[in-house]
Amino acid sequence: MTVLDRFLEYVAIESTATTEKEDRCSDPKMLVLSDRLMAELQELHPYEISINRFGIVDAKFHGTGDKPMVVFCSHVDTSSQASDKDVKVKIERYDGKNPIVLNDHMTLNEEAFPELKRSIGHDVIHTDGTTLLGGDDKAGIAIIMTALNELAAGKEASRPLEIIFTTDEEIGADAEHVSMELVKSKYGYTVDGGPYDYASIETFTAFGMSVKVTGHSIHPGSAKDKMVNASNVLMHFQNALPEFLRPEDTEDREPFFHLCSMAGTEESASADYIIRSFDENQIQQLIALARLTARRINDRLGYEAIVLDIENQYHNMKVVLDQHPEIQREMENVYEKLGMKLNYVSVRGGTTGSQLSFKGLPCPNLGDGDYNCHGPYEYVDLQEMEIMVNVVKELMRA
Repeated sequence: MTVLDRFLEYVAIESTATTEKEDRCSDPKMLVLSDRLMAELQELHPYEISINRFGIVDAKFHGTGDKPMVVFCSHVDTSSQASDKDVKVKIERYDGKNPIVLNDHMTLNEEAFPELKRSIGHDVIHTDGTTLLGGDDKAGIAIIMTALNELAAGKEASRPLEIIFTTDEEIGADAEHVSMELVKSKYGYTVDGGPYDYASIETFTAFGMSVKVTGHSIHPGSAKDKMVNASNVLMHFQNALPEFLRPEDTEDREPFFHLCSMAGTEESASADYIIRSFDENQIQQLIALARLTARRINDRLGYEAIVLDIENQYHNMKVVLDQHPEIQREMENVYEKLGMKLNYVSVRGGTTGSQLSFKGLPCPNLGDGDYNCHGPYEYVDLQEMEIMVNVVKELMRA
């Protein structure tokens, strides 16, 4: 079975992450893919395999040689920002001249998506524009499973291997649900999105911020100097944060506050934010700024109208990976052996490896040829997936 065959079968399985649950994965639909992968891995005769209550699969294989055991990790779930039900796949060779037509109203073109230039002369896998594709991260799963099966079919020696497929990565819960007491690898690689020739060794440091506002509701006919409209207070707080430190106004290594959701009445209002920065000191300054903003508004109102709840989410994995230069050398050596140059990119987001690195399992991220994830313009470059099968196989070899 080719990497394309596997990918098409995986994206046909609905696996959207929804709302985090304490004792199980967010949606039982994703267990269909976890169970299938469990069965496929069992056919390759691991010496140990398990699936936990969250649907996270962990399989270990004996190897030869003196290289340490290494883990390869991808996630089965897809983003809830667009449906992955009844994905209708189209595949066409991109000539670089004509846009790729998704439907009567939507096209993939280089003006809107400059990275499409990378795929000139390649086969582009996309949808009809009514759903996302699911390349994030079923392309990564297909790559890992194809590499494993090709090594087994060729009876090639491999190093000791561990394969972990997670659930609920899209809601930031997967690393917390990995049974770390079962993990035997000293380091690993996530295979999850982006160009084949880029590796991610740096991510945002991330915090979540919940804002609760309590107002004083008075009949509007007699509200003069009495009403404190909680919704207006929340908007005041939002507008007092730096206008140009928002995702839509930042790029590269610039930080941001992102308003994810808000709701309110006169009596109460609430909002959820994420705060992101590559620098640990800088993100603490952003948090301090948010706290100062809330305090100043409360001082003006004369009571604690705004309450902030700020939670740590994940940290820049570069802090950990800098302590393990041998992992970077291993990646670079493999790419050089295959006649390619490896580039590095700072991810304006997080990966499973962001959290696993701080759990004692350093994990840079390798690309899988998936672009425009989380929406109907998502596409996967087939030739980049095929290249990554060779990269992963080389990393797996003894």
